[in-house]
Amino acid sequence: MRVKRFAFFAIFYGLLLIVFIVLAYPPWPLMAKLLVVDERPEAVDVLIALSGDSERELYAAELYRLGLAPKIIMSGHRPGTQKMAIRAVNKGVKEQDIITEDKSENTYENAVYSKEVVLRQNFKSAIIITSPYHMRRTKLVFERIFRNTGVRLIYCPTRDSGFNVDGQCESETDRQIVRREYIKLIYYWFRYW
Repeated sequence: MRVKRFAFFAIFYGLLLIVFIVLAYPPWPLMAKLLVVDERPEAVDVLIALSGDSERELYAAELYRLGLAPKIIMSGHRPGTQKMAIRAVNKGVKEQDIITEDKSENTYENAVYSKEVVLRQNFKSAIIITSPYHMRRTKLVFERIFRNTGVRLIYCPTRDSGFNVDGQCESETDRQIVRREYIKLIYYWFRYW
C-alpha cells in the first residue's frame, strides 16, 4: 500500500512540476505550432469562411478563383458577413455564389449554423477557412458538430495572417494570441463537451 501511495504522489508532484515549468518557461514555438491545422486544399462543394480577421474571406476568394469550390458560406454575425461578402466580390467572387450565415457570434455557432446551411444545400464536402491560430479550436468544434453527417471537412488556414511568421513565436503579439487561444480552448472544452 505504501508503494502505491508513494507512486501516486511521485506522479502527482512530477506532473505539478511539469505544469510549473511550462507556466514559468512556456515552449512558445511548440504551443503556437500545435494551434495550427493545415491540410491541403482540394476541390469541394463549398468553402466556409469564418468571420474575424479580414484575410479569411480573401483566402476564400482566392480558393474560389482557383476553382476549388463553386460557393462560399460567409459565417459570422451581421454586418460582418456583409462586409466579408463585399470584399470577396471585390476579389472576383460572383455575388450569387456567396451564401451569408449571419446568426453566429462565436466559433461554436459558426459550426452549428454552417451545418444547417451545408445540409440544407446538400453539400457533401467543405473547406473551413480561418486564421492559423484559430484552426485547432475550429477543427475540434466543427468535427464535433458535423459528426455523423457524412460531410467531409478540410481545414485550410489563411496564408497572410502574420501569425508566428518567424516560427519561434517571439513577438509579444503572437504570445498574447497563443495565451488567449489556449484559454479559449479550455473554455470550449468545458462549455461544449
